[in-house]
Amino acid sequence: MIIKRQSTRDVREYLQIVMNKFPDNREIYDKITKLLKDLRLARVRSTYNDVISKVSQLFKGHKDLLLGFNKFLPWGYKITPPKDQTQRRKPEFRDAVEFLDKVKERLKDEHAYKSFTEILRMFKENKKTITEVLYALRDHQDLHVDFAAFLLLAIDDTIEKIEIAVEISWDNKL
Repeated sequence: MIIKRQSTRDVREYLQIVMNKFPDNREIYDKITKLLKDLRLARVRSTYNDVISKVSQLFKGHKDLLLGFNKFLPWGYKITPPKDQTQRRKPEFRDAVEFLDKVKERLKDEHAYKSFTEILRMFKENKKTITEVLYALRDHQDLHVDFAAFLLLAIDDTIEKIEIAVEISWDNKL
């Protein structure tokens, strides 16, 4: 398991944000400090999950603090704030096109982009796992969230839309 090294500066900045958010509540500051120490000393999966659960409860309703804590988690672990269920809608074709345009822009390399679209194709054929798709976007956590939106409602339907968008995007580039 790859463990991110917590820099003292990152920890101080995060704790300062917590103090600014809760200036009259020293208990929250003390709890998050302890959880950061627990995380630094953690070596087993159950400890990571326990810390994530406690941080999620401690900062419930504070998306910025929840997302900010992700920088201290090892690769493969992530806090995702609950989404407002009323805002969820089925992804549409234009969403797939926008997602692929965003991926293409971020990867900045035609070979990397083609590799990603090939992984998507293989994912649809059950030859690749979701982990492999997300690994292809490993340096772009926001793209993980965007891709997950497509998986929530209709995996097959979404992959078809993405495949069509890939074809169209490549036709437009030629």
